[in-house]
Amino acid sequence: MKKLPPKLNTDRKFPTNMTTAHALCLKAKNGEKGNQKGKRYAVPAFNITHFQGINAAFKAFELLGSSGLLAVSNSALKHFGEGDAIYGLEVASEYITKKAARSSIKIATHLDHGDYISEAGRRVVQASVQHLTSVMADNSTDKVAKAAMPLQDNADLTREVVDMAHPLGLSVEGELGVLAGEEDEDTKSEFSTYTNPDELDQFLQHTGVLMLAPTIGTMHGPNKGKPGSKVKLNIKLAHELLAVADKINPEITFVAHGASTLYPEVVKYAVEQLDKMNDPSNSKQKWLDFVGTDWDQIEGLIEAGFCKINTDTENRQTFLSALLGAITETSSKIDIRWYDNQCTDALVKSYIQKLIMAGNYGVWHEPKIDVKKYQFDLSKSLSDLI
Repeated sequence: MKKLPPKLNTDRKFPTNMTTAHALCLKAKNGEKGNQKGKRYAVPAFNITHFQGINAAFKAFELLGSSGLLAVSNSALKHFGEGDAIYGLEVASEYITKKAARSSIKIATHLDHGDYISEAGRRVVQASVQHLTSVMADNSTDKVAKAAMPLQDNADLTREVVDMAHPLGLSVEGELGVLAGEEDEDTKSEFSTYTNPDELDQFLQHTGVLMLAPTIGTMHGPNKGKPGSKVKLNIKLAHELLAVADKINPEITFVAHGASTLYPEVVKYAVEQLDKMNDPSNSKQKWLDFVGTDWDQIEGLIEAGFCKINTDTENRQTFLSALLGAITETSSKIDIRWYDNQCTDALVKSYIQKLIMAGNYGVWHEPKIDVKKYQFDLSKSLSDLI
């Protein structure tokens, strides 16, 4: 008889105001805000790559009373650690933990696209179990063979992570299917596959993961389709997969990767700044060619149990657009904190926009701003908008 996967230890005590990604996502799946239950919502997982991103996210969470989910990829950890992912993990996690201790909301930290295939990947996952509250075990792709990992190999490797993490109270996210596109040098694939419902049943039963990233048509990176076309996700398949998961355990939540929305106002603002600069890098067309995932498609996923919405590309675009605006306003300020503040404020505005769209506000306390009147606008200061 096969040994059952270990249940998640929900008695684990994390540092002040910190919890698991699954705990936040389960609240979202159940529509829990405060002591009431309502409409299902989602928790955007903001991929943070620098300290400004962390600061901006905390400000947005606090303003809205949102559940806070911060994700770090291997490349981000190397950036924090000057090339050393393990050291970067220690630096970033300690910084977040200290900020969480002074917060009024709950925060989860999550390793994005950690793999248990390569030796380097295993070391990062093992270290993440010591420093974060949630980890992803993405064993879906054989990067050497450039092919989908065989189901049993994916499941066995993911189960190893569950066996290690669940008893310690850390939630684990698995991935079934391959997502196309490029997020950074450590997360990219030239092909994609849809998740098979029959394989999903086997995978969930064997691994015991409570968070699962199925593939239903999303893509990593800024080009999710052809310019002028609308990205179409397989919402019907998403509901089929939810039915399979709910039958096994209704506490299983889904994760949408490659789900960044392209904000037209960000592109418009960036193009305006490039025109003022006479587009020295000749990159205007690249901005015009960016294609994101339309929000009505993401709303369809939320209804199908996708309660963690990974968000990265749109925030990178917002930061860069704001930087272009800061440079066109003045390129001679010696105080670099001014440029830092311009870009960080833009990130706060972007984070607020996504949190409101996802319905993730008023979870831990009432919003400090009027969410119905908020309008994302890069040409206005944050203080004017809130």
